[in-house]
Amino acid sequence: MATAERGTRERILEVAEAFLGEHGYHGTRLHQIAQQVGIQKASLFHYFPSKEHLYRAVLEEGFGETEQTIRRALETSGSPLEKAGALVEAYVDMVAAHPERTKIFLRQSLGDAPTTYDRPPDPHRLLNLVVAFIAEGQRARVFAPIDPLALVLTIVGMVAFFFTTGPVLAPAWFGEPGSAASRARIKQHVRTVVQRCLQAGDAHAAVPAARATA
Repeated sequence: MATAERGTRERILEVAEAFLGEHGYHGTRLHQIAQQVGIQKASLFHYFPSKEHLYRAVLEEGFGETEQTIRRALETSGSPLEKAGALVEAYVDMVAAHPERTKIFLRQSLGDAPTTYDRPPDPHRLLNLVVAFIAEGQRARVFAPIDPLALVLTIVGMVAFFFTTGPVLAPAWFGEPGSAASRARIKQHVRTVVQRCLQAGDAHAAVPAARATA
């Protein structure tokens, strides 16, 4: 794909992500995306043959970046607990940089998605990457015996809440949404929760089997 075409495609995905997060799948109009990108609606179909294809591409882009973020954090040097902290910080930074993605997933959970859309395996693969990391730490007796999948889902939900509903319920705690100070406060809290969960109790007790996602 030529450089110019690649740039246009990336711009379409960027604008579509913002529209899908703000208006949802059913509320997003392709002509509005094309107008903001600066192309004709017909030209948009050169890159994505339908709105559903565009929706899938936006999600795939998000999954790909999330996987890269997770793998980079897990490949850093340091103890398992330090890697867990690095993973939390990297994940919070990524969600802060793309808050619309979290809104898209929340809307999807409420049924706002193409009627023929089948959830791809990517979320399960990403969850399993982190679940396997925690389970490995438990087998090495450096992490406490906590359900790995439940912990990962808890952290994902917590971060999503902090970047969507939290600022509405407790604006004073967050300060300026999206600011460096607000992001640092979120990182500190989530990292503290993860550390306490992984260090809590007797780390040499029987560890529950890690339940991979389907």
